[in-house]
Amino acid sequence: MDAPGRLNYREGNQEYVFPVYEKDGEVVIAGLPSTRRIFFFFNWCSQSRDFPETDKRRTLPRLLNFFQRRGKQARIFDRGDVAEHPFVFFPELFEERGKASALLDVGGFTWFTDYSSIDLLHEEYGLEVCGIKEETQVKPIAEAIQSGFPHWHHCGSCFKDFGRDPGWKFAIHMFPKNCGGGRCQSVE
Repeated sequence: MDAPGRLNYREGNQEYVFPVYEKDGEVVIAGLPSTRRIFFFFNWCSQSRDFPETDKRRTLPRLLNFFQRRGKQARIFDRGDVAEHPFVFFPELFEERGKASALLDVGGFTWFTDYSSIDLLHEEYGLEVCGIKEETQVKPIAEAIQSGFPHWHHCGSCFKDFGRDPGWKFAIHMFPKNCGGGRCQSVE
């Protein structure tokens, strides 16, 4: 683990980066890598985000075995088959929303003044700060939230000028998603 929330797994000339965190003395590894790359000659090249079933069956047991040999409890956290079960519910995200609210408060951001809500993203296992009034506040809000969730590797922002909570929104989550409209950009 070269940085908080990141587990690098190398196998031959391939590298996977998995979101990882510790909870109640147990290492929790996301069942889907956030990035995948391959080494060609003298440089790393990004691969598709697909995680083939053969790679999954080979890689995940090796990661569990690695931690178990070191005397640590470890488990794989997988969001399940989204195509078969389109609605997933993670009640622990309510606790994470409280943590995000506290991070924003410490960062000097005020609810209803700087942003209007923090929504839960169950399918992607993450949060979305909505109704950010000023574009200049998106990056500082993103940095405040990312500092508390280093194991959530996917993020982005969009501008929404219609519906509930108009304004900028910043989403951060563990599993990848497609942007549901708006003008999207990376916040990294």
